[in-house]
Amino acid sequence: MKRLKLCVIGAGAMGSSYGGLLAKLGHEVLLVDRWSAHVEAINRDGLQLDGVCGQHRLALTACQEVPDGLDADLAMIWTDTNNTRQAALIAERALAAGGFAVTLQNGVGNVETLVEVLGQHRVIAGSSMCSAAMQGPARAILTHMGMTSLGEIGGGSSPRVESLCQELKAAGFEVRAYPDIMSLIWTKFALNCAINALCAATGLRLGELARTPAVDRLQDHLLDEI
Repeated sequence: MKRLKLCVIGAGAMGSSYGGLLAKLGHEVLLVDRWSAHVEAINRDGLQLDGVCGQHRLALTACQEVPDGLDADLAMIWTDTNNTRQAALIAERALAAGGFAVTLQNGVGNVETLVEVLGQHRVIAGSSMCSAAMQGPARAILTHMGMTSLGEIGGGSSPRVESLCQELKAAGFEVRAYPDIMSLIWTKFALNCAINALCAATGLRLGELARTPAVDRLQDHLLDEI
């Protein structure tokens, strides 16, 4: 295994979960986030990551601003859509000349924004069906480990996609290279639009929703009301 230098931009629940498990595998991971209490707690006490991945106390480095000369091999973008352009500019500073960014964000338009800033040759796209939540500064819980899909924006796979798939698999994720990743991103967007009302009504995240028998009764009730 080649030890990679990764910059996770947006170290909330999902960014902390992916970054934490990749760090546990042995990669050099820097978490970047604007939440000062979160950053300070990670640097002082490490990241506590619990849930379906087990319980882990992980020694990681976090910061609010990317240091000069980071030369990262990979930037993982986990901000919300409103902050994608700023994340792209951070990735531009963080990446080495041959490095690239991957977005696993929800929503649409993120890929296009990253391409505007970085160029298509420095971006691959992805979709994650995992779910996670923050329990406080430096405390995240991975509530569901679903499929992670990666692909080149123009379609198909590539050596860099396959390599990242292998690293994520080694970290414990279920991963695949997907032949038409942009279509999958739009499919997930449509799914989220349909399911978000149930998540809001129950207070459950997507992974929790799928594993909760009571949701079946709620769905039946909603169908009766319709």
